[in-house]
Amino acid sequence: MARTPWLTLARLYVLTTLTIAVAGGAAFAAFLESSRQSLVERSDALRDAEARRVEERLAAELAVGGTALDDIERAVRFGALRLDDPGTVEARLFSELLDHPTLSDVTLTHATGAGFAWQISVFRASADPRSAVLTRRIAPGGSTLVAAMRLRSPGAGLSDVPFELETAIPSDPTTHDTYEATVAPANYGRAIWSDLAFSELDAALPEAERRVVLTVQKVVEDPPGKLAGVLRVGLLAHTIDALPRLGAADIDPAGPQRVVLCDAQGRLVARLAPGDRFDLSSDDLRVVASQVPPEIAAALAHPGQSGAVDVGGVRYLVTFRPLKNTQSWQAGVVVPEEYYTRDLRALRDRFLGALVALTVLALLGGAAALRPVRRSLARVVEATGRMRRFELAPSTTEAPLREVAEVMEGVERAKTSMRALGKYVPMDLVRELHAANREPELGGELVELSMMFTDIEGFTTLSERLAPDALARALGLYFEAMTSGVRSTGGTLDKFIGDAVMAFWNAPTRRPDHARRACLAALACLRATRALYASAAWDGLPPLFTRFGLHTARVMVGHFGAPERLSYTALGDGVNLAARLEGLCKHYGVAALASEATVAQTKDELAFRLIDKVAVKGKHLAVRVYELLGAPSECAPELELAGAYESALGAYFSRDFTRAREILRTLQDDPPSRVLAARCEALLVTPPPSDWDGVYVARSK
Repeated sequence: MARTPWLTLARLYVLTTLTIAVAGGAAFAAFLESSRQSLVERSDALRDAEARRVEERLAAELAVGGTALDDIERAVRFGALRLDDPGTVEARLFSELLDHPTLSDVTLTHATGAGFAWQISVFRASADPRSAVLTRRIAPGGSTLVAAMRLRSPGAGLSDVPFELETAIPSDPTTHDTYEATVAPANYGRAIWSDLAFSELDAALPEAERRVVLTVQKVVEDPPGKLAGVLRVGLLAHTIDALPRLGAADIDPAGPQRVVLCDAQGRLVARLAPGDRFDLSSDDLRVVASQVPPEIAAALAHPGQSGAVDVGGVRYLVTFRPLKNTQSWQAGVVVPEEYYTRDLRALRDRFLGALVALTVLALLGGAAALRPVRRSLARVVEATGRMRRFELAPSTTEAPLREVAEVMEGVERAKTSMRALGKYVPMDLVRELHAANREPELGGELVELSMMFTDIEGFTTLSERLAPDALARALGLYFEAMTSGVRSTGGTLDKFIGDAVMAFWNAPTRRPDHARRACLAALACLRATRALYASAAWDGLPPLFTRFGLHTARVMVGHFGAPERLSYTALGDGVNLAARLEGLCKHYGVAALASEATVAQTKDELAFRLIDKVAVKGKHLAVRVYELLGAPSECAPELELAGAYESALGAYFSRDFTRAREILRTLQDDPPSRVLAARCEALLVTPPPSDWDGVYVARSK
């Protein structure tokens, strides 16, 4: 008896698991997640602080305009700037513009109780602080208002050039909406900030060349405290564009964070890139970015909502902060979460490196113990793989592990059962049931099959001459030869019926060329039995003559019988016709007869001879039956004989029995010719009725 191995899979599993557990250490995932959550919470305060710094910078930028506005308004109110001297007013506005490079223009509209007096605007020629400074003066000129321009070159003094280019002004500046809104009671005396807008001073320029400004305006009063007009200060909007970049630099100049300025609808009010343009959006002037990064687009989709967004599998943290003294503007800060957790990830990577190193050491230490397991499992895998491929030859069951040895023994028993099962049912069917992992069920399906029935001529006489054991041995050799012919063409051997064989093609495995395979099987069986009869194994017994019937039809194929005892077979009229064709072989003296349905699918590859139109026993409809000759290249004499016979058969069907008889007299060595000649002789003596169609009605099976 084989020694029972001490080593078991359970013991080996425990030893290996303990080694890896000691090397692996404590779990680290919970600590990582807790630390990540803490870092994310702390990062909220960092982003909010940055948004607050952006707000402070924006307030500082806007304060420039507010300061200029307050300085001039205070000078007018206390009489330091006299409104009855436009030249002095121009000089003060000119000075304010030069002192503040971010200002676009300064405009004072002077009106008295009698109405509009004049308007003086001092403004830059472009957004460049070094560009020329221009003055526009609008004053009554008779019945119209006239605008005059002082066009200074860059760096020129206040009065270096005179006013010129006088043009008519169609409307009174005091009737504009901006003026009327400023002097309205609700706004009187307070500074009013506008949203982004194209500069009114660039109205004559194409939209692409017009400056985008923010304006603040306020009522000015003369020393007695009466309304003296409206003062407006414009700031260049491009100064705001730098705020997001400055804000991002505060967090980390080389970091991946982004800062944006937007309104309550998520529309940009500061450009992301210098090439971005401004366009009207629902009556508001907003930035149309040429390219918006996906994380910025995701954040702008929910303006004012701080939290997290996922973009392309990357998690971004977003913080929005409302900006004071604006038209509901907001500062948004967008930072990848991994920016805050990079140190934690570095710690994780170091821990994983250490864990991997320890695990490798543990695996190397356990490799020696795993060798017998690997060898044993490899044998099991190999054995089960051969079984799945239906390679069912016996193999040894020895193994170093007890459990594996038991598995191998079970596999060998299963292979023995499958080998035994394959001797009773088609092996293709066994494979199909094995692949589907199911048991056969009572019932079948309609399938087009090509069927073959065989029988041995004179077998009863032979069985009477031989002893039972000699007969069994001879019949076993015969069936072995027949089985090899069927299986060589992929056929299903249905059953042995005494000395007869029933086989079919196209079930359970589908064979598109099943008719050709059935015919080739008949030829293969003839060759195999001839070789058997010529061999020493046949022991000098007389050769047997086997008849074949071949037919193709849709029949019911499947599992039939009782639930506890099934047979995989085919049923139907087509099966009966195939059996009848085998019986007709004896009548015509040929080895193999095929139906017209079989010939129709194989005539391009194999040679046949039309034998007759026959109504087999039990059938009213006639079928054309053909003798299977073989491959055209191998049966030239038979084809020549077939041509003569079919000519005689054609005359026979045409009721020209005399001509048919004359042709058949030259073919007396051919059994079918003798049968047809005798029929012609009889019909010449007793002519057939007028409705005769040439069909031969078989009287026996």
